[in-house]
Amino acid sequence: MANWRVRVAGAAVTASLLATGLGTTTAHGATPPAGASAAGQPTLKALYSGSVRSGVAARTFRYYRYYGNASSLSVYTPAKYVGKTGYKLPTVVLVHGGAWTMGDRTDMAPQAQQLARAGFLVVAVNYRLATQARWPAQRSDVSRAVTFLRQNAAFFNIDTRRMALLGSSAGGQIAAAVATQGNGNHRFKGLVVLSGLLNPLTIEQQYPDYADDVVEDKLIRCEPTDCPDRYIDAIPAMALNSSDVPSLLFHSEHEDPFGPQQATEFVNSSKAVGLSSKLKLLPGDQHGIEYWSRISATVIYWLKHRLR
Repeated sequence: MANWRVRVAGAAVTASLLATGLGTTTAHGATPPAGASAAGQPTLKALYSGSVRSGVAARTFRYYRYYGNASSLSVYTPAKYVGKTGYKLPTVVLVHGGAWTMGDRTDMAPQAQQLARAGFLVVAVNYRLATQARWPAQRSDVSRAVTFLRQNAAFFNIDTRRMALLGSSAGGQIAAAVATQGNGNHRFKGLVVLSGLLNPLTIEQQYPDYADDVVEDKLIRCEPTDCPDRYIDAIPAMALNSSDVPSLLFHSEHEDPFGPQQATEFVNSSKAVGLSSKLKLLPGDQHGIEYWSRISATVIYWLKHRLR
C-alpha cells in the first residue's frame, strides 16, 4: 500500500465527524438483522469434514440457504468432543479480513487450529464480500452465523454464555460491528481486533486512493455527503454503550497507510461508556494476522480470562 494521498475532506458532515470520524452522539442498533431467525436454517449436516490434525477436527456447515459459499462456516473442535453432546465449551468466532473484497474463512485456519488446541471451540465464518453486497450485509451475515451457532449450541457443544469474537483487518470492523449491535453482552463476553479498519469514514477522508475503489464504490456505495447515516452505521464506535463487551486491540506502530488512529478511537469510545478496552501497539509494520505468532499467547490468555 504505497503512494497514498491525503485528501482534505470537503464532505458536509459535522465538524466532529470530519475531525475524528465520530460524532457527539451514539447510535445503537438494537434491532437484529433481517433473517436472523431460524427461517431458512438448514439441517445440521457437515458439508465437509477434514482430517483430525493435532487433536482438532474441522467440519464445514452451511448456516444459511442463500448466498452460496458466503453462508458457510467451519467449526474447529477438540477431537475428543466430536460426536458427543452435553459439553459446554468456550467459543471464539473468527472473522477474516481482505479489505471487505476478498478472502475466505480458510484464511484463519491456522489461528483456528491453535485456538482449538488451547481448548476453545472455534468457528471461522464466511460473509458476503463487498463485491457481492454493500454494507450492512457483512454484519448481517456474521450476526446470522452467530444466531445459528447459538440455536444449535447443544449440537456443537457451545457455551452460549462464553462466546467471543475475533476479527482481523476489515474482519475486525465487521466483528466489532456485530459485537456492538444491540446489547453486545447478551451474546458475547469479549472482542479481539487485529489491525481493524474500524472507521470507513476516516478511510474515505484520508485515503481516497484506497477508499474510492473499496469503501465508496463497493462497501458503502455512496459518498459521505449523500449517505452520512450509512457511514455512521459502519463505524462500530458509534454504537458502543455500557451494555457492550470488553475489548483487546492490536496494531503495529508503522502500518501503512492505516496507523493506530482508528483503534485508538474505538478504545477511547469504549472507555468513555465505562467498558474495559486496551490497545497493544507492536513495533514494526506487520498487518493483522501477519503478526499472529507474536500475540497469540497474549490473545489466548485474555480469552481464557474472559471466557472462564
